[in-house]
Parts: sequence; structure tokens; C-alpha cells
Amino acid sequence: MFNLETAVAEWRQELLAAGIKAPEPLEELESHLREEIEGQLASGLEAEAAFKLAVRQTGPATALETEFTKAGETLAEKLKQLFHRFTGVPNYQLATAMNMTAQNHEPGWASYLKTLTLILPALFLWVGACVLVVPKLKELCAASNLALPWPVVTALIVSECFKEYFILGSLVTLAVLGLLEWRSRWWPRYRRLVFGIVAYGLNFVVLILLAVVCVVAVAAGAHLLPHH
Repeated sequence: MFNLETAVAEWRQELLAAGIKAPEPLEELESHLREEIEGQLASGLEAEAAFKLAVRQTGPATALETEFTKAGETLAEKLKQLFHRFTGVPNYQLATAMNMTAQNHEPGWASYLKTLTLILPALFLWVGACVLVVPKLKELCAASNLALPWPVVTALIVSECFKEYFILGSLVTLAVLGLLEWRSRWWPRYRRLVFGIVAYGLNFVVLILLAVVCVVAVAAGAHLLPHH
């Protein structure tokens, strides 16, 4: 009797035997195969027929191994792969190998850990600026009759709201993420991409705000200098 999980495990062993041994390509390929199988099952095919059709559409193990070999393992290629992993961009080598968009799939803990690693420095810098720099900047602006620019004012308002509703916001965020992990089928595929956009967007905004704070501080200080 046909067993789908056994068939998938044997297909994965064929990939290993063909030379595709890196964990991420294996996970990407298996994730794509399973989604193809689910699509075929939803169309009414039996499990065995759905599996065979999904394997045929994905491509034989030898062909996939050839495509990965062509891609090469140069230093530049490894750096590109590292960049793609941290930004949430789907694996472009896999997309070429299968002639379709690769599925973005990785363990949830890895996505959450990388996101925290990327956003914590930005949050630390902005909180430090709000506590140590912005109060002095307000004094400088008041003494020089300069107003704080609206991006900084808006960021300060958001920071105050975040501080006031931190516990409630954290609980709501955890509840939403838990619900997505539990009920959403598309979330594991796009989780890394969403977190990558959020993390890099936050870092970009914080860098811009810090640059604005520095410019305003210099302008306010210049107004306070004695004019000859």
C-alpha cells in the first residue's frame, strides 16, 4: 500500500544520493514538493498519483543536482546566499533549478531569532537617543528658537505610545503571531520575508531619525554661536 511520507523520505534520499546534501536546498525542495502534492490532492488525485506528478513537475534528482552544480560555490555566491537568508529573499538558485518561484520556508525559531538580532540594536540606539540626546536637543532648540522637525516629533510620539502600551502591544503581537503559526498555511512561506522587511525598514527609519537629530543639533548649536 502506498505511503506518502515514506515516498517523500525515499525521494529525499535520492536527492542526497545525487549530491544535494546542504540542509537548506533539501528543505526548500521538499517544501515545494509537498505543496505541489497538496495542490494535486486538492484537485482530486489519489496520493500516489499526486506524488508522482509532483515529482515529475519538480524534476528528477540528477537534473536538480546539475543545476546546483552549475550555480557554483564561489565566495561571491555564498555571500549572496547569506544576504538572501537574512533578508528573506527566496532562494534564486532553487527557482532556476525548478523553473518556478521557490518557496520561502525555514524553521520559525530561526526567523524570530534573526529578526530580534536585527531589530534590537536599532531599538537600543533609538531608546538611548530618546533618553540621553533628545532632552538636550529640545533645550538647544528652545534656546535657539528652532522647532524640532516633524519626523522627530512623530517618532517621539510613537515612542511614548509604545512605552505606555508596551505590555498590551506585546500581548497582542504574540497572540497574532501565535494565531498565524497555528492556523495560517501561507505564514511559514512568507514569515521570513515579512520579518526581513520589518527589520530592515525599522533599521532604515532609525538611521534616518538619528541623522536628522544630528543635523538639527548642529543647526541649533550654530544659532547659539556668537555672530561677528
